[in-house]
Parts: sequence; C-alpha cells; structure tokens
Amino acid sequence: MRRGLTGLLAAETISLLGSRITFVALPWLVLTSTGSALMAGVAGFAEMLPYVLAGLLGGPVVDRAGPRSTAVAADLASLLAVSGIPLLAAQESIPLHPLLGLIVVAGALRGFGDTAKRALLPRVIADAGLTTERGTTLYDGISRVATLLGLPLAGILVAAVGPARVLLVDAVTFGLAALLITVFVRGGATGPDGAEYEEGGYAAALRSGFRYVRQDRLIIGIMSLLFATNLFDQAFATVFVPVWVREGPHGPAALGALGTAFGIGAVAGNILWTIVGPRLPRRATFAVCFLIGGPAQLFALALTDRMWLVLAIAAISGTVMATINPILLAAVYERIPVRVQGRVMSVLIAFCWAGIPLGGVLGGWAADELGLRTGALLAGIGYLAVTLAPFVFSAWHSLDEHRALPAKTLVAAK
Repeated sequence: MRRGLTGLLAAETISLLGSRITFVALPWLVLTSTGSALMAGVAGFAEMLPYVLAGLLGGPVVDRAGPRSTAVAADLASLLAVSGIPLLAAQESIPLHPLLGLIVVAGALRGFGDTAKRALLPRVIADAGLTTERGTTLYDGISRVATLLGLPLAGILVAAVGPARVLLVDAVTFGLAALLITVFVRGGATGPDGAEYEEGGYAAALRSGFRYVRQDRLIIGIMSLLFATNLFDQAFATVFVPVWVREGPHGPAALGALGTAFGIGAVAGNILWTIVGPRLPRRATFAVCFLIGGPAQLFALALTDRMWLVLAIAAISGTVMATINPILLAAVYERIPVRVQGRVMSVLIAFCWAGIPLGGVLGGWAADELGLRTGALLAGIGYLAVTLAPFVFSAWHSLDEHRALPAKTLVAAK
C-alpha cells in the first residue's frame, strides 16, 4: 500500500514548494510596497494567527470529516484565496486592508489543510508498512527538499518577475496537491474517513484533545519549547533576513541563496539521519542539535555582513536541525492513538505555532526600533536560552521511550 504514502509525499512536496516560494515573496511584496519592516511583520501575523486558530479548532472537524476529505477541500479553497493576492497587487496602489484580508483567509485554509495532512500521515505510513520513525523521516525529507528548491527559485523569480506574480505559482501547487491526494490516497489504515469519531459532538471532541495534552508532560514540554523557537524563527525569516538583504549589497537573489544553503545542509542532514538515526539516542541528539543549530543564523545576521560566512552557518544549521522534526514527529505519533490524532495534533500544533504570529510583529518592531543587529542578537540569546530545556527538565527523557514501536501497532491503539 505504498501508493498512498507516495501520493501524499508527492502532494506535500508540490504544496510545500509553493509555500516556500510564498514564504519569500509575500514579505518582500509588503516590505517593498510599504517600506516598513513592521508591516512585513503584520502581514506574517495576518497569515499565521488564523493558521494557528484554524489548526486548533479544526481538529475535531478533521476527525469527523476525515483527514483526506478535509485536506482536499482546504487545498482547493486555498487555490482560490491565494490567486486573489496577485490580482490585488496588480493595482497601481495596493489596497492594504483587502490584501491583509486575503492573507487571513489563505492562512486559515492552510491551517485546516496542514492539520488534516498531519493526521493522515501516520495512517498512510501504517499502510506502507514502515516504522513511524522511518515514515516521519521521509516526510521531513520532502520538506527539506522543498526548502532547497523553493527558496532559491523564489529569489530568482522575485528578482525576475516581481513578488506578486510569483504568488500564482503557490496557487497552482494547491490545486495539484488536491488532485494527487484525491487520486492516490485513500482514507487510511483505520477505516473510512470519520469512522472513529465518537459521540459527544464538536465541543466534547475539542475538550478531549486539550485533556489528552494536559496529561502528557513531554507534549507540554514540546509545545512550550516550540512556541518560543518558532517565534524567533519567524522573526528571523520574515523580517530579519529581508531587512538584512535590503540594507546590504546582495540584492533580492540573496533571499533565495540563504534558503539554498540551509536546504542543502538540511537534505544532507536528513539523509544522514535516515542512516544513523535509529542507532542514536533521541533526547541527546535532539538537545545538542537544537542548541547548536537553532540560534546560529540569528547570531550570524547580528555579527557579520559577509555573505560566505552567513551561507556557511546556514548550511551547518540546516544539517544539524534536520534531526529535530523526525524525532518530534515520531515521538508524538507514537504517543497519540490514531483515533484522536486530529484533535490532539491540532492542539499541539496550534500551541507550537502560536509564537509565529507574534514573531513577525516583534521582529518587525525590533528591526525598526532597535536596529537589525541588536534585534537579531537578542533573539539569538533568547533562542539559546530556551533550547537548554531538554538538558534541564526530566520530562524530555521520554523522547527515548517507545522507539521500537512499529506504526502498525499504533493503528490498533485505542
């Protein structure tokens, strides 16, 4: 049954490729149109806050309607929403409020779609007969490949045709992803879409997701850590990097160059983790790699203008950070029964990503009021401090539990 996993991975590769292009093009569009780093941060807030809320509230919907059906519907609606942004930008003076409105809608739809795909993933991994760790490593690998290809392509396209037209590429990728999931992916190993949604209604399902999360100290630790690091990462990617490029001599193509360096390192790291990962302790590997790779790029922007050095640090950071997502995804999927993964994952991801809307706004404020170097330096120090948590708190030792548990066992868990 590897046809389903292949179809889902192909859909995610295409969709993520478009999202990486938009990740570069949209902040650059707002920054160059308004001249304000703060407004670039506000645009990121306008996308990510509804993304987080939709992900949080959409979990019970995913469990009832089914992850496959929800993913297809969200991708088709995203095609329409994202297509509207270039149409607005084509006007002589971009109307800011309608633009932010479309960004809000696109963010919410992507939140529903991503929640559905993450709930669908362990089912197609089980159908394919892979262990959870192998399956999540493959899933993270396609994300790294999308970053490697999408970010430099975005830099080239933005420089060649402008950021507005580039957004049409993202719109098309949503349609292709919906088509691939429809054709190749079935409901999942646990039965047809929505078959395991118990009685009690939407509110009861949402409460059960919160209740499950509250009882697991490791999941609480993951949420707390990723809330902070995602905040810093968003400030780095959507504000500090565009400002660093604008203030330097490198030109918009440098936006893609930084992503390329990180992507090359991440793909290499993912391949290395696929080979040696099962033989390494999860917690120690996670803790050391996050501590080294997380804050490194922030310190680079704060301390140097040398492009070659920033690129080298980005590549090293990508290599060591490639271990983070496979470890976390495998641990989380192993701990959550498939029948409630939609609602539990929605709570988990919503809190992990809640720092992202704040990151863009705080990063924009810091760049405007404190200056790029001071803002990036403070963010790097904060990042370094929070990544000490896996060394300090005992709950993180649970990362090393269940690692021999195969995906087929998870499907039977109730």
